Parts: sequence; C-alpha cells; structure tokens
Amino acid sequence: MAERTIAGAVADESAFDDAEFLGLSRSAKRDPYRLGLFARYFEIGERATALLPISGGTLVVTDRRLVFFTTHLEVDGAWNVREFQGYVVSKEVALEDIRGVRHSTSKDPREVVDALHITARRGNVEFVVSRGPERIVSDEDLATVEGLLTRRSPSPGRAS
Repeated sequence: MAERTIAGAVADESAFDDAEFLGLSRSAKRDPYRLGLFARYFEIGERATALLPISGGTLVVTDRRLVFFTTHLEVDGAWNVREFQGYVVSKEVALEDIRGVRHSTSKDPREVVDALHITARRGNVEFVVSRGPERIVSDEDLATVEGLLTRRSPSPGRAS
C-alpha cells in the first residue's frame, strides 16, 4: 500500500492545465512558479477554469469559487523596499452562492472604471476590473467570466 504524503494533496500549477487565460494573461508567459503560488490556496481537487488579471490583483475562477488574489509584499530594510512574498486571498465567493453577475463601465473626463458586480447569497461583492484612461478587459473576456460564474455558456458560437 502506497503511503500518501501531504505534498501529494497540495495543489500545484497543474491545477491550471485546462484554465482559460483572459485579458492581459492571454499573452503573458504562463509561469509555473506563479501559478503554483495561486494553487496553494486551492482545496484538494479544486481546478482553475479561468485567470484574469484585474486592477489591484488577479481573479481566478475555479470549479468551486471566485477568488481575488492580491500580492503580499514584505517591507525589507530601512529604505522601505518591498519584497514579493506571494499572494493572499483578499475576497472569495462560492459559485453556489452567486445569484447574478453584472458588468458596468463608468466614464468621466479623466478616467474609465470597469467593475464586475456579484450578487451573492451572503451579500454583494464588487471587483474593479480596470481603472484608467481606457478599458483594458474586453467585453468577450467579461462575458466568459460571467458565464463561468453563473454556469452558463459565455456566448453563443464562442469556441473555447
């Protein structure tokens, strides 16, 4: 009988094997080390379905939940130099708790703010997708995320 180790139960970068890389991550190098840092927060057997970099962090949709990761920086030295230590879970919503998903864009003369609004059983949650002089995430990518969160097809005719 093979002995089961804790290392075998911890998720690694292979949890992203079938995930869609959306937005700016579509053209980025898929760094196994970085993906492994996200995966360490996954439950046993949890698999990523999409990854989307957004303002202030990264949204990861798994087969069980929506997770917003932000960077964990440690102050190192007298000059307030910050050192990257990994990621932390800032917000999460179980897919089974999501009742609705809506996207909004607000514009003023200097700034465009894209937001994803989640209506959930335990309260509403908002994620600022982008903030700046122009939109960064396409409607198609937001539709994909919405479809994954509500377990509907993102859009008719879209090939995955």
